[in-house]
Amino acid sequence: MNYISDQPTQNTSSTSPSGYDTETSSWDKILWWMAAADARLMKDCGPDRFRYTVIGYTVMATWIFATLAWGYFFSTLFDDILVILPAAVFFGFVILTIDRGLIAGINSNGGKNRWLSLSVRLVLALTIGFFLSQPVVLMLFKKDVDAHLPVVKEKKTAAYTQQIRQENTIPLQTTRSEIDRIRNEQKSREQEILDLKNAYIRETDGTGGSGKIGEYAIARVKKMAYLKAEEDMIAWKRTVQAPLDSALAQEKKLENNIQARIGEFESGLSDGFLTRIETLDDLMLTHPPVKYRYRLVIMLIMLIELMPLLTKLMMPSGLYEEKVQDAVLQKKLAWQNERAAFHEVEKTFYEKALASDKQLQNEVMAEIDAYRRKEAENYFNQWKQNPGKVRQFWEQLKSKLLYFSRN
Repeated sequence: MNYISDQPTQNTSSTSPSGYDTETSSWDKILWWMAAADARLMKDCGPDRFRYTVIGYTVMATWIFATLAWGYFFSTLFDDILVILPAAVFFGFVILTIDRGLIAGINSNGGKNRWLSLSVRLVLALTIGFFLSQPVVLMLFKKDVDAHLPVVKEKKTAAYTQQIRQENTIPLQTTRSEIDRIRNEQKSREQEILDLKNAYIRETDGTGGSGKIGEYAIARVKKMAYLKAEEDMIAWKRTVQAPLDSALAQEKKLENNIQARIGEFESGLSDGFLTRIETLDDLMLTHPPVKYRYRLVIMLIMLIELMPLLTKLMMPSGLYEEKVQDAVLQKKLAWQNERAAFHEVEKTFYEKALASDKQLQNEVMAEIDAYRRKEAENYFNQWKQNPGKVRQFWEQLKSKLLYFSRN
């Protein structure tokens, strides 16, 4: 707010409520600028100089705090200091600008909507403070977050693995069912061959049903059944080998795809800002004391962001505010007088222009009337020399000389 006071000012400066220097230092001007105060109006405002110096220090503290918070935030996203530092300074300056706007609004605001405006500013300051508190809390709990980070990553990997396997449940079940069917049938056939072989052996050693030792008729029959089962097994294997190999290849392909996606997910897990926020939330669930400290830190950080606004609200209005209002009123009155004078000049111009136009119009109309009378007389003389229909003569005369004529 740059207002120029018409009153003479004394070149004094204050470092305390009771003592004033003879000159205003550059540092005081910087602090007053941060407090959204005009140094030209502040020079002879007495104790207000100290008040706004205090407000300037609170705004500066908030600005430095916001710059550090933004710096840590960007350090979780980038590793290049040439990116982190400019970004932190820029967003810290944005917070500084917002704080100055809030204080400047309190300086100039009044009337019926004062408390509504203050409520809006408080909500805005609380929102900014809550946002800035997140990177600061992460910075304060950095060791605990780093220690708990692998646990959160493991949980996220397990959840993602379950999700991927659920997506591939149907094709895996279909493939494995086909593999199990073929292998179960193979086991059944192998068991059948084994039973036939044992039966043949028992017949040859005398422990079978016939009780004879040696290869007799019954033993030869069982041997033929045993050999026939082996031949059928060999033929069956030839027919099912291709479907079995295809099913095994499909199962391996699905498993490799699942493992590849899990590997991509694990490699994509970073130690960035959002991951650390999730880790802190999980840490608060498993360790309640962390949650209580977290809330206390959030409240403290939000109080720091509110500090400039609260300092301004707690301090009473002084001479500076009166000078600001007086400067605004003077500028307003000067502008109103200028606007009234301009309107008066415009009004006089249009009135004189209207009178001039009327005079010119009358003179032109008089000339036109004389011309019309002369032309009407000429037309009438011509008509008398060669009279015709009066109605036709009148229509011609009307269309040529009258202002208004009906077609």
